[in-house]
Amino acid sequence: MNMQAMLSQANNIKAKVDKALAEFDKKVFEYDYKNGSIITQIFGSSKIFKIKINDILIDKDDKEMLEQMVAEAINEAVLSTTADRNEISNKITSGAF
Repeated sequence: MNMQAMLSQANNIKAKVDKALAEFDKKVFEYDYKNGSIITQIFGSSKIFKIKINDILIDKDDKEMLEQMVAEAINEAVLSTTADRNEISNKITSGAF
C-alpha cells in the first residue's frame, strides 16, 4: 500500500471515529447505583444530566453519608461511560492497519 492510500485510509478512520464519538457524547446513559439508591444520568461526554436520589437516603443527621454515596455514584457513571467511549474508538480502529 502506498503512502497516499495509507493517509487516505487513516483520514477515513479518523472521520468515522470523530462522528461516532460526537454521537456518543450527545447520548444520555443511565446508571443505577446500589439498586435504585441513586440514579445518575450522564452524557457520553461525561457531563452530568440528572441525579435522582431515593427519598430513604435523605437524612439530615447523616448528610456526609449521602454526599459520599453521590460521589461514588457519579464516579461509577463516569468510569463506565469512559470505558464505553474508548470501546467505540477501539472497534472502529481495530484491524484498520
